Amino acid sequence: MNRIRRIMKKGKTEVFALCLSILLSCAMIFVGFRFYQHYWQQLITTEESQLQTMAEIIGNNLDTYLNQQLHEINLYYDASERSAESTNFAEVLEDSIPFFLEQNENLYNWISLTAPDGRVRRYAPGKMPATEEKESSFSQKTAQQAQITGKAISSETGWYELYIQKDIRGKDGIYRLKLAMNLETLYQKIVAPVKIGQHGYSSVKDQNFYIIMHNAKDQIGLEARTDRTRLYPTLDYSSMDAWLKKQGEEDRGAALVDTYDWSDPAHPPVRRLVAFQVFYLQGERWIVNSTLPVEELSLPLDSMMRTLMCIIVLYILLLILIMVFVLRTRFQAEAQQKEIAYLKEINHGMETVARQNDEIRHYQRVQSLGMMASHIAHEFNNYLTPVMIYAELLENEEALSDENKEMVHEMLTSVDKASNLSKDLLAFSRQDTGVRLEPLNFTKEVQRAIMIVRQLTPAAITLTTEILEQPLYVLGRKGMAEHILLNLSKNAFQAMEASERKELHITLCAVSDEKLRLEIRDTGCGIRPDALKKIFEPFYTTKGSRQGTGLGLSVVQNIVNSIGGTIRVESELQSGTCFIVEIPLIQEGEGAQGEEQRTRLQRVSRIALVAQAETQKQWRSAAAKTKRTLDFYGHPAALIDRIQKNPDAYELVITEYALPGMNGIELCEIIRRINPKIRLLLVAEQSDADYEWYLNNGIVDRFMLKSEFHTEFSELLKE
Repeated sequence: MNRIRRIMKKGKTEVFALCLSILLSCAMIFVGFRFYQHYWQQLITTEESQLQTMAEIIGNNLDTYLNQQLHEINLYYDASERSAESTNFAEVLEDSIPFFLEQNENLYNWISLTAPDGRVRRYAPGKMPATEEKESSFSQKTAQQAQITGKAISSETGWYELYIQKDIRGKDGIYRLKLAMNLETLYQKIVAPVKIGQHGYSSVKDQNFYIIMHNAKDQIGLEARTDRTRLYPTLDYSSMDAWLKKQGEEDRGAALVDTYDWSDPAHPPVRRLVAFQVFYLQGERWIVNSTLPVEELSLPLDSMMRTLMCIIVLYILLLILIMVFVLRTRFQAEAQQKEIAYLKEINHGMETVARQNDEIRHYQRVQSLGMMASHIAHEFNNYLTPVMIYAELLENEEALSDENKEMVHEMLTSVDKASNLSKDLLAFSRQDTGVRLEPLNFTKEVQRAIMIVRQLTPAAITLTTEILEQPLYVLGRKGMAEHILLNLSKNAFQAMEASERKELHITLCAVSDEKLRLEIRDTGCGIRPDALKKIFEPFYTTKGSRQGTGLGLSVVQNIVNSIGGTIRVESELQSGTCFIVEIPLIQEGEGAQGEEQRTRLQRVSRIALVAQAETQKQWRSAAAKTKRTLDFYGHPAALIDRIQKNPDAYELVITEYALPGMNGIELCEIIRRINPKIRLLLVAEQSDADYEWYLNNGIVDRFMLKSEFHTEFSELLKE
């Protein structure tokens, strides 16, 4: 029994929902119909106003243009009149007419000149002047300004010509100019460019309702009512009669008119929205019509309303069900998507952390190797010094036999090679040892280094340079350019020992505003493809253990890498090798510490902050009112994934030292490798000597104690 009641109750609910939906649908249909009526009336009113404005603009433009042409004729030929006393006026006048026609291209069909003796010459564009019959009725009068004397349909063009007359006083009497203006050109220039929808147009009638300009050429010259009745007797003109009467009695107006498509030979009926404006041209009344088919207005609206009615019915029936289903599904999906996206970011970030940790461990192993090599080389050099001194003393001993001197010389040669190995080991171990980077004029550094290279260049080798004179500033260490060039030049000298053409070319230029390029190109034997992959590895050499240590290129690479640069090699066997070094540029004066660092930090707008939960609370309170973009991260992996996807996402990263999964130094090293341009600020509880080392080597840009950071961070964000 209870089950039956529940079913009935459920059925009543469904019936109620159905009735409510039907009522809502009817209400929406009624509202839609009323909306349609209101919108249609509003659309007609708006379009009438726009058409009225267009007709007024066209009328004003025609009036202005024609008066401007009359004024131009007066100015042009009044100037000719002033020269009548000093020259042959008739020749001057005749010569000026072709130029006037050329300047007013296609505007005038012809110009006739009547001399005081009645002789008439006609000028037309592109034709020779023609002499016409004398005007017997021509009488001498005073000079007059240009004025419109009438209009007629041209037998050549089928369009109206507007006749303008200008009387000019010459030395021997009055000359009369008659200009035939082509109203087709005037229509195309003034009326036709005013576009009215897709099928709308404008036309012009005179005060007698003769059509002067029209988009349908066969309508030109017809009287709007009488001639059309004669040509098309079967058409209904009742609506047009009322419209023409309105145009005869008023100077402006708009209405819906039942007319015909005069551009279609079948003349189908069409209802048009028409507006007119009257303007007066030297006393004559001209009427400008602007018209647009009503169908062009109503079709989109009717289609929209039909579609809207269908949508309303379906919308009411399905609205509640769809909204509940979609919203619930969407909220669930969004929650899942956010969770999945965050987990993906963490996963990608951890993968990146693992790869970067491998690189860091490799770097630390190389660093340890360098420290060990430094110690060995130093001790080795101490042991070699007395051996070298005593060997030199023995070699200079006169009592020593030649055979023994030869053995001592061999000993000195071996000691010298061992000393060179010791120096290379020291150079390898001392690279990137924490010497503070400073702004350097790299151009001067290279020029000084080239002077040394030139002194060491063998006579058989031709050294050429192409050094940019403009100062190029980098953040580096003094002497690094000399170290780079000497190492690479020494390799080039050895590579060209067996070459017929021995040329070494050094180039320094600016690739862009952001980096410079240093090229060392030789014509040596080249490098094998398999060796190209290994030449920058420590202790790898192609010269044999007796000729080289394999540390030179490794030293050069690490010097370049330590200042944010890159080095690569291009080589072709038996043709030569080119080492290309690219180093980031700075502006002159950049690289200073202290206040300038603070100024640079003030300019950043996109900041990422990486900290644990408790620290984040403090930093969020300090950044509550800032206008900068601040993103907080609790795990460094999420930030690494974001920067990998978009390296320019942030201008500044602020991180505390203690982080989950890695420390702040390791995070800074990873970010520096992805995008060296990001500013990195490390915050820690207490200072440490290692922090200074990372600061000097550009791993971080600034170090601050936590106790100082909160206050300065708050002030920084307020500025």
